[in-house]
Amino acid sequence: MSRRIFEFRCGEGHITEKYIDSTDHSVTCSVCQSIATRIISAPTIMLEGVTGDFPTAADAWVRKREQKTRLANKRNEG
Repeated sequence: MSRRIFEFRCGEGHITEKYIDSTDHSVTCSVCQSIATRIISAPTIMLEGVTGDFPTAADAWVRKREQKTRLANKRNEG
């Protein structure tokens, strides 16, 4: 059995996250102690607004490096 993080919702609407075996489908709500069943939650992803590409840390580093290089070149010219 593999363990994963799942989200659960009880009848009162409380959302609880638990790290459990993938075969478990219900847990006790940590707020009201009633039975909470596993729900399908939307993944958190970020898309770049224009092209739909997935931004990565490497892309962010390249952009920051280009900005620093441009700034350094302006300082050297002046």
